[in-house]
Amino acid sequence: MKPVALRSKQSLKLMVENTISADSKPRIALYGGAFDPVHNAHLAVAGAAYEQADLAQVIFIPAAQSPLKGHAPATLANDRVEMLRLAIENRPEFSLDLSEIEAGGVSYTIDTVLRMHARYPDVELFWIIGADQLAQLDRWARIDELVKLVRFLVLKRSGSSVAAEVPGLSFQWIEAPLMSESSTEIRRRIAEGDPVDDLVPTEVAAFIDRRGLYRHQ
Repeated sequence: MKPVALRSKQSLKLMVENTISADSKPRIALYGGAFDPVHNAHLAVAGAAYEQADLAQVIFIPAAQSPLKGHAPATLANDRVEMLRLAIENRPEFSLDLSEIEAGGVSYTIDTVLRMHARYPDVELFWIIGADQLAQLDRWARIDELVKLVRFLVLKRSGSSVAAEVPGLSFQWIEAPLMSESSTEIRRRIAEGDPVDDLVPTEVAAFIDRRGLYRHQ
């Protein structure tokens, strides 16, 4: 596999500095998850957040191990990273950060946000989640500290979505087209020999096929 080409921290820092105006801070959203694999709905949500929250950048952050999932990712970290790189390489509004994978172990959002605050002290940070996660934010590690550092961008779904009772919680709804795909469903379809070309970017589908990923689940 060829080396992963990431936007450098320095170039991202310069991009952020160039967006600073006299009366507002640049706004960056962090988008964490297993991305196992990344699919079209992930990209649609990130694009909707970018537009609706007036963001300077959306940073995808693949997790080493999500704390609320009882299993490790189905594929190696290098494969998940490469699929993300392929998915966003022509989207300058998106970038990729590997700090959770480099740290290893269970990936806690509060640790990632603290690293990002240290790296970009003059930005306003957001964290993208789904409505299902909004309801269980009270289970997140050090949530009382986290809500002081980020505002959540929440993907709106039909029906009632109830926020967890977390003092100081601030969030904004994001509307994106309802898309049925999930990483679990994509893995199941591949294991059963069904095509997924309509669910993931073309380059990602080709990579999955070339590497033989998810065929034996």
